[in-house]
Amino acid sequence: MENRKKITRREVARVLVAASFGAALPAPLGGTSGRSRQTYDFAPVRERILKAVADGKATGVAVAVVHGGRIIWEDGFGWADREAGLKATPHTPFSLASITKPFTTTTLMTLVAEGKLTLDDPANKYLNDARITGSNGNPDGATLRRLGAHAGGLPSMFEHFFANEAAKAPSAEILLRDYGTLAYPPGDLYEYSNVGYVALAAVASNVTGTEFGTLIAHRVLEPLGLNDSFFGTDAARLKTSAVRYDDSGNPIPYYTTSTPPSGELYASAHDLARFAMFNLKNDLGAHSGILDARRIDELHQPVFVGSSGIATTFGWFTATTKSSGRTVYKGGGQPGVATILYMVPSENLACLVLTNRSDGQDFASGVCEQLLATILPRWTRPDETPGPPRSPFIATPEFLGLWEGTLTNAGADMRVRLEIKSGDSATLTLANTPAEKVEEMQSEGTALTGKTGGVVQSADAVRNQATNLSLKLVPRDRQLVGRILASAETPGTLLPYVLTLNKKAS
Repeated sequence: MENRKKITRREVARVLVAASFGAALPAPLGGTSGRSRQTYDFAPVRERILKAVADGKATGVAVAVVHGGRIIWEDGFGWADREAGLKATPHTPFSLASITKPFTTTTLMTLVAEGKLTLDDPANKYLNDARITGSNGNPDGATLRRLGAHAGGLPSMFEHFFANEAAKAPSAEILLRDYGTLAYPPGDLYEYSNVGYVALAAVASNVTGTEFGTLIAHRVLEPLGLNDSFFGTDAARLKTSAVRYDDSGNPIPYYTTSTPPSGELYASAHDLARFAMFNLKNDLGAHSGILDARRIDELHQPVFVGSSGIATTFGWFTATTKSSGRTVYKGGGQPGVATILYMVPSENLACLVLTNRSDGQDFASGVCEQLLATILPRWTRPDETPGPPRSPFIATPEFLGLWEGTLTNAGADMRVRLEIKSGDSATLTLANTPAEKVEEMQSEGTALTGKTGGVVQSADAVRNQATNLSLKLVPRDRQLVGRILASAETPGTLLPYVLTLNKKAS
């Protein structure tokens, strides 16, 4: 940012006071209900946010509440860019992180509605040379629907690039070539996967011949009247957006990621409220609907249901609680971003909180929880993962023994030895390096998880100094299959390397 100036304590106090009184309720959009015209007391929430900003526990915050087909409250607090003196408002674009994903799947669904795609087709039907591969499952099982629901068998991943590293950011084709390898059989388990969203966007671009940032703008943002929103490739609009800050409130230089369709949309609280209204099937006035009610329902339909009852859908999570019935929701988090959006269809109700701090997730969820409880006094927050709960690892015969195989992805081609001696004793050896003890061994459903260290001989892992390793392996056909995630000491890197291990005869 240019023209930054020093901010005085008096200016901070002035902005906080202005924020506490500056939000008028917007005019209704579409139909209203009698209940939505009630007056709710959001003053305690305002005070909570103002205190967090004043105490340095939050930097910029924007909130909105939708009820009965209208935005009944929206406000901004603190700083979008503290150094430049730019206040946060309901129209400030914030980085959404993973709340980008429902916009990506909505874009895909418009192509489904036009007969250009079928969600239960393999993604490879629409991909070109960069295809989903791997022997840990059948690539044809990696359908569009499963990829959008984090059940396509692809592993987790996150990598970011500062401005001076922009040339290192991979294209979609290179990303899928390097990391589009199945870690698990598609449909078998939940593994949050940004890689799957790169595949979805590549499919959409291949079918339409249009760059994905342009496609999402033309098919979703513009038709729904989301005028504050833009994809991260629209660099000219970044100067109006919220700067990202770390846990201590220090600005983080602008960065992009290796998986833009999973997390590089910017939107204001006002625009995200309108997007929630669209998902709740409200009339957005002069702006045309892009999907009919049946297709919106399909976006929210459970695809993978976890043991706890939490489900993934084509872009969302959904759960049923005693307090509010079915809730559809999505959160986002990455360096400098913590966001949350909850929707309660039976009440035509939605709440969202956007923050520009790395450590803001609990704060954002807590604020939204307090707002929803103001309208629904018995509101309880649903769990936020469909994965099975973790428990102490029990070393059954199908796990015990010495296992050997190869670590692959992104140029890695390393011999791996895993020896499991008991429920709390295992070692991992990469190539010819000394064996490392596997710590924190736990069961996650049928999977063994654990943590260890080591150097993966891949250019990406070496460049990021990603030497902390996290295992997740499941038994399949007398093998152990899964992945190792390599991460760095500083947050922001998760690089997946796929494993297929065979037991060595004793």
